[in-house]
Parts: sequence; C-alpha cells; structure tokens
Amino acid sequence: MSRWMSMVIFITIASAIYFGMHYFVYKSLTRSWLQSPGQLRFLKWLFWLSGFSFIISRLLSGYLGFEMLNHYAFTWMGIMSIAFTFFIVQRILVLFFSKQAKTLTIVTVVLIGAISLYSLINGLQAPRVKKMIVPIKNLPQTLSGFSIVHLSDLHLEPFKSKGVIFDIIEKVNALNADLIVITGDLIDGGAAQEPLFCEKLKELQAKHGVIAVTGNHEYYTGLKLFSKLGECSNFRILRNQSETLPNGLQIIGLEDDEGLRSSASSGPDLDKAMAGLDPQKPTIMLYHRPMLFDEAVAKGVDLALAGHTHAGQIPPMDLIVWFYYKYPYGLYKKDDSYIYTTAGVGYWGPAMRFLSSSEIAFIELVPKE
Repeated sequence: MSRWMSMVIFITIASAIYFGMHYFVYKSLTRSWLQSPGQLRFLKWLFWLSGFSFIISRLLSGYLGFEMLNHYAFTWMGIMSIAFTFFIVQRILVLFFSKQAKTLTIVTVVLIGAISLYSLINGLQAPRVKKMIVPIKNLPQTLSGFSIVHLSDLHLEPFKSKGVIFDIIEKVNALNADLIVITGDLIDGGAAQEPLFCEKLKELQAKHGVIAVTGNHEYYTGLKLFSKLGECSNFRILRNQSETLPNGLQIIGLEDDEGLRSSASSGPDLDKAMAGLDPQKPTIMLYHRPMLFDEAVAKGVDLALAGHTHAGQIPPMDLIVWFYYKYPYGLYKKDDSYIYTTAGVGYWGPAMRFLSSSEIAFIELVPKE
C-alpha cells in the first residue's frame, strides 16, 4: 500500500472517530435535556463550527501562519474527548435509572466542565522535575552517580508559549546532568523552521551533550527538517545506531515505528543498533515508544528510556494507554534491567492533563549491589 493511500485511510478513520464523538455527545445532550428549538439550533451551530475549527486551524496555521485558532480548536477537542468518555458512563447508568435520565445528563455536564477546567489548569503547569535512582549491573564504580536528563514529547509548535520552552531549558541546565537525551516528538508543524527554537535548544548543556531519536511526529513534520534542527542545535541523532561515550557507557537509539511507513527508514532495528557493542559494558536504549523492552533485555540492554504515551493526558486516552501498553508510565523492572516511560515534558493537542503531570525526568545511575 502506498504512503498516500495509507494517509487517506488514516485521515478517513480519524475524521470518522472525531465527528462520531461530536454526534454522540450532541445526541446525549438532546435525548433527555436540551430539546427546545432554540437550544437545538444553538447546539448545532456550536458543534459544527467548533468541530470544523480543528481542520480550519490546521489549514490557517500551515498555509498562512495564523496560529491563534489552534488554542480554541485543541481545547474544544479535549473537552469533546472528556465529554465522550463521561457520556458513555451516563448512557450505561441511564439503562438502570431511566427515570433519572435528565438529572444524570445535568450531573454529567457539570462533571465534564469541572474535569475540563481542572485538566486545562493542570496541563498549563510548568513541568516538575522527577528524580530517581536506577541500579545498573554492569556500571563501574567510577560511573556511580552518572546523571541523565530524560526529555520526551516536547511537541514544539509556533503557537505554543515560548516562555515555557525557555523555562524548561533553564530547569534542565540547572540540573547539571552528565547527559541529556530526547526520546522523540521534539517538534510539530513549523517549529523546525523557526530560528528561535534552534537558538534556545542549542543552550541545553550537559557534560556529554544531547542525544536524540526520532518519534512519530518527526516523520509527520519531516525528517529533513528534524535533522536540520538537530544539526543546528548540536544534537547527535541516533537512527538505529549506537554511540559509546568516553567513559564506556553505550547508548543505542532506535527509529520510531512510523519509519515503517516511510521510504526514509525501515523502522526500529534493535540488532542493527546493538551491532558491535561490548556486552560487558552498560547499555542504555533510547526508543520513542515503550516497546521492544523485553527483547532488549534479552540482548543485554540495562536501561530503556521511552515516552510517546503522555501517560494518557485526558480521558479516554488515560484508559487506552494503560490497557494497550505493557509499560505505560513510570519505572518498571525486568530481570536486572529497567525501563522508564516518561509522561513527557509537553503535550500534543489540548493543553490538558487530568491524571498526569508534565515532567523532566532526572535519572541517577548507581552500580547494582
């Protein structure tokens, strides 16, 4: 199947889901509550205009550089996502308490409003620094205390606050890490072409510099633009490659799975990335998705760092992420190896987080006793 055909199928399915959610929420509001002609007219206009605001905002942003509508479009998308989830619960409750249908609808709307507001406030908070100590079996005593700042899913876009990006870079540099790693989804849209992002990312400081890998959004934006930004910002980008630091620490970086649908990559290749590595030296794997960890452990990887899940951000993605991924968020151990899946520094879509927080992961390595 050609790349264009895959894209058409993806857009068709995504549009069906997106507008299907709108229809479900609209019908849920009007089944037992809002039914007067004026209310129905208002709701129809609100849902049609707000629903199409996402498509219009993307077109205005991409072709005219007009970014302001993005904020409304993405926030509306987040509210619809939350509303869809809670109205499913409401529909189930109505099956058992049919006489309370109107009351249940009103209560559901209040809950949706409260959770949406909380998620928006929480999503706009500055990322916290989450610190952890990870024991590594092959780590020599001389490397005890080696520190890594793990960043993922910044999703830099022109319409997002530049001040937030500046604060993140300031926080990271204040940690004085030995190494900074970025596990994908650094950029979106036209961010790669804005000189400001390059200038600020270049300020990231660590003893062993910055190593990055691709995420799915690097493919959506364009690998050439990502490579150009990496070169400008002095990042080393690993694409199914490895790098051994002067202290002997081995870093491997895998391509994102989106590469399977691109002529520019064949997707993640663990064997290729680990070719020629010393099994007696500690190995760290950078991979955008929290997958392939079990296979990596069998091949001698001591620590895997991943992102992609955002820890769900908002319902129903919270539930989907925790059901779909084996290692959705946090630190997990298998045999003598670990994987840390971060909730991400930024967000995609609505600036909303319900049960998670944006974070900068600070990992200190120590020898396993």
